[in-house]
Amino acid sequence: MKNILKSRYYISDIVMGVLFFLLPFWSIPLVIFQLIKTRRVFYTILISAFFGLVASLLAPTGDLYRLYIMYFDFQEYDFDSFISFLSVKPDFLFYALLYVLAKLGLSIRIVIFLMIFSFFQLSFNLLLKQRKKINVLILLLFVMQFDFLLQGLFLRFPLAMLLVIYAFLNKLQGKKYSLLLLIIGSTIHFGALISIPIYFLSRLSLKKLNTALLLSLLIIPFGSYIFIFLTNNLLEWFPNIPFKEKLEDYFLGYWALEYFEERTWKALFQFYMERALYIVVLLYFIITKNKNTYRPYVISFLILINILFSFPNLFSRYAVLAIFFGLFTIIMEQKKSSVSQLIKMSLIILIPFVFSIRIVAQQKNIRVGYIPQILYSNVGTLSLKTYDMEWINKHIDKDTARPKTVKSL
Repeated sequence: MKNILKSRYYISDIVMGVLFFLLPFWSIPLVIFQLIKTRRVFYTILISAFFGLVASLLAPTGDLYRLYIMYFDFQEYDFDSFISFLSVKPDFLFYALLYVLAKLGLSIRIVIFLMIFSFFQLSFNLLLKQRKKINVLILLLFVMQFDFLLQGLFLRFPLAMLLVIYAFLNKLQGKKYSLLLLIIGSTIHFGALISIPIYFLSRLSLKKLNTALLLSLLIIPFGSYIFIFLTNNLLEWFPNIPFKEKLEDYFLGYWALEYFEERTWKALFQFYMERALYIVVLLYFIITKNKNTYRPYVISFLILINILFSFPNLFSRYAVLAIFFGLFTIIMEQKKSSVSQLIKMSLIILIPFVFSIRIVAQQKNIRVGYIPQILYSNVGTLSLKTYDMEWINKHIDKDTARPKTVKSL
């Protein structure tokens, strides 16, 4: 009987694998059905590969545009020129990776695919290996909270955050080298440095962390004023190094508040819905008082986000940590109170809603590149798509890093 079942699994794997290769978009509903039916890792791999493939097809706009231009510049650099380039950067590891890709003639798409694939597969594996049997629909909700399109566009910061997530999961599982992973993450993007004090903050007792969480709520309305004051008064003591310039950008310059003023109404709507998702997660940890190994890490991240709540860009970037570990903890806890159940129901409604809004908000970037071709192309054809300088100059405005010809719906 077991041999018959194994044979059926093997045949269904081949059929689904071939279908996925030929029509990745149209095969996904069947892949999800098979995952619900069998709970097998093979189908999580296909889902992760699908989202990685879609993200890797993103046209080079925004931050991704600048990385593509840098990639083409690196193709012309010799080693001395590259070292000179690194001398004005507070972080270096991602640029070293990009330099190697450029010299080998390998596409940036490889990094995007691997990053998005890793996040989804990490999420699937994390919940499937738990002793508590997690409903597959809950598992799918958990992976849907990740903004795979925006992370593909930013790339460098999300890659650093992926390493931060790995580091804290290592710490949760009692493994070594967590702090080393955080340091490596900081060399990919300096913004990951904030995770190092969080690492030590999470060692405080749960009682102290709960008190600090409540106090951090008082900072939310005044966070921007506090940081602007501190930045203005403390940065003058910093030497003139690249790290100082980055701090000024994030707390005083464009990335502090001006960034928010330039967003379209769709991006703003998305931003507020993501805040609603965060607030629901936050409410759960304020109202419930469980004691488990996950809570210290979640509460530490919630404190960080409350402090940065007034900065739209910083909130959007770091919220991925609080929401990831927050949702993971909510799924793992067995809270049966009416308030807890109401919060969980709110999350079940909010997550697919926010996921859909993100797709709509990115529709301009989706339509300008190769993503629409996923409706009718196979994996092999899609994997060979490239964005060269000719394509970029034709379709992307170099001054704004936005699509030239595609208008918003």
